Amino acid sequence: MKWLREIILFCFGFSSLVQAQAPLSGPTSDLVERSFAGVSREANLQMARKDIMDQAALNVSEDLIKELVGEERFAKNKSMITAKVIRNASRYIPFSKPGEISPEGPGFKMAVTIKVSLRDLKTMLQENGLLNQNESSPVILPVLSFVDRVNMKIYRWWQTDRENKTFLIMQGRNFENALRNSFQRSGFYLMKPQENAAFLDIPTAFQNEKVGGEDAQFFGQYFNASVLLDGQVTITKNVQPANSYRIELRLTASQISNARPIADVSRKVDTEAGSFEAVVDKRMKELADSASNDLSGQVLEAWQRGSLGTSIIRITLRGNSSLLAMEHFKERLKDQIPQIRNVRERLFEAGRYSFEVDTSASAAELVQKLQNFEIEGKPLKQVSESNNEVIAQIN
Repeated sequence: MKWLREIILFCFGFSSLVQAQAPLSGPTSDLVERSFAGVSREANLQMARKDIMDQAALNVSEDLIKELVGEERFAKNKSMITAKVIRNASRYIPFSKPGEISPEGPGFKMAVTIKVSLRDLKTMLQENGLLNQNESSPVILPVLSFVDRVNMKIYRWWQTDRENKTFLIMQGRNFENALRNSFQRSGFYLMKPQENAAFLDIPTAFQNEKVGGEDAQFFGQYFNASVLLDGQVTITKNVQPANSYRIELRLTASQISNARPIADVSRKVDTEAGSFEAVVDKRMKELADSASNDLSGQVLEAWQRGSLGTSIIRITLRGNSSLLAMEHFKERLKDQIPQIRNVRERLFEAGRYSFEVDTSASAAELVQKLQNFEIEGKPLKQVSESNNEVIAQIN
């Protein structure tokens, strides 16, 4: 019995040790602490204390929201932010501690310490459509190629060659309509360049097979679009059954500013047996609706996360640390740096840990913010940046 009692005591002690060493997680791990010193002209001490506490909540809220959405956007939406977010500050301020209050002229002065849950604040901003880099929903420009390998024809709306391509032109228009309807339901505006004969104004130098790089920048500026919807629809003939066809589709939505993909869809379907135009047209309509709904949903999700208008920056830590400490570091990145929208693990190996972040901040700005970070009680060292990567030494 003695050895059994010793085992139980050992297990209990080990469990207590693990709990004591575990870093904070859950609701408290995303709290950001801010201080405020205020003055109230209220003559009554209790009223003055309440007045300064209210000032503190307002001041800290405004400062953090400006960091998240930017000064200009905050100013344009200040009345809505005040009414829908700051007025409900108790949802993201779980803790406020008043300091000692003392007389100041006709009133009183006091310092206040406030802890803000960035996670809850971001959620409230997202609910009101404010946690996005762009002021309004992005304009989306489709540049789809239709390749008919059965009849050896290719149609691209930005190219002038339209001879004997009536069927493919019709499919292009149908696809545009399906895309417009789906994106409109999600609150986005998708252009219909085929409907407006936009190809007539495209310089010959930009009528290339692929719209990318400098071409994409030109198209974005010319059409005032921020998202390029690039893709290809390919039609081939099946061996079996006879007179049936396969349609392959690939669509990718990318930010024009940095060529960053934000959504993609691929499909591969077969038609029934029958005349080429009849069976392809029927299947294409079904495919256009399905793919359009899927893609618009992905873009909407990226918009709601605040990922549009951001860049991807890699953060690499060199040195040895525990996986638990790295998990805690990842949570702190998102919760304590307002400009970071999402964090993804990319590499975990002995002596090296890498994350990718969606952020509206530059790599140089992240370097400054990471100077104050610690891992297992030790500050990061040699924090530097190069080619959209921030590198730091753990110890």
